[in-house]
Amino acid sequence: MTDIRQIKQFIAVAEEMNFRQAAERLHMTQPPLSLAIKKLEENLGIVLFDRSNKAVTLTPAGEVFLTGAYEMIEKLEQLTSDTQRAAQGLSGRLTLGFVGSAIYDALPETVRLFHSRFPHVELALEELSTIDQLNAISKGQIDAGLLRPPVTGRGLFHLTPIRQEKLITVMPAHHPLADADHIRLSQLAEDGFILFPLETSPNLHALVLHACHEAGFTPRVSQTASQIQTQISLVSAGLGVALVPECARRTVHKGVVYKKITGSDKHINTQMAVACRQERKGRLLNAFIGICSEVGNASPV
Repeated sequence: MTDIRQIKQFIAVAEEMNFRQAAERLHMTQPPLSLAIKKLEENLGIVLFDRSNKAVTLTPAGEVFLTGAYEMIEKLEQLTSDTQRAAQGLSGRLTLGFVGSAIYDALPETVRLFHSRFPHVELALEELSTIDQLNAISKGQIDAGLLRPPVTGRGLFHLTPIRQEKLITVMPAHHPLADADHIRLSQLAEDGFILFPLETSPNLHALVLHACHEAGFTPRVSQTASQIQTQISLVSAGLGVALVPECARRTVHKGVVYKKITGSDKHINTQMAVACRQERKGRLLNAFIGICSEVGNASPV
């Protein structure tokens, strides 16, 4: 059987084309090296070197063997490196869910930073509602998710808040209040509202209703849409106004304006958090959660 030590000795001789220089490179004397190469040739039943006229050259078979030797050493080094990274928790795969609003802020920077620090970890991403993420986490279908609390079954999940932001108003550019610096939510009492559906986004759905009730009115629902971008498009079409997380204002959309809400309605807050099962946290997942928190703390609202 040919071992790795013999392969490395063969490569040294093939590159130096001199047994003495190859032996010095390998920190050994020449006779044991010559004997090792001779045993390698005997094991293979092939002459690898032409030693005529005191010169050492590769035979045609030796050239083929050298190509394979390089490939074998490269694969061995790669295997060793991959195994060491796995043992250190620096490689593997994370499956992650995210709510649509995460694409405006939290997700892109978190993924970029995670990849820069853990280039050998595969991230599998899937857009899911908060409810669907919790179901997938509980069934082990995803490792964690970027979602918006509150969540049901809190005891099953570990939640790490990463940032808090306010809801803002999105209104058509031709709206009577479009030129105002800021508005009170009560000023929209006569407008139709585009809401998040109760079945997919119960947290944001309830938050908007509660805010309107605190402002003294029950909103007239003109449309529902689960995606923020869809809501903004419907607003631009003149179908109503919407309340969305402030990160959405980073998207420039023709025909709409964004307005902050002031007065008694200023406490309209929503939160982004990372959720995972209580018992599923490992080194990679902890690292991802830490980077999420780092990005959330550094990002301006």
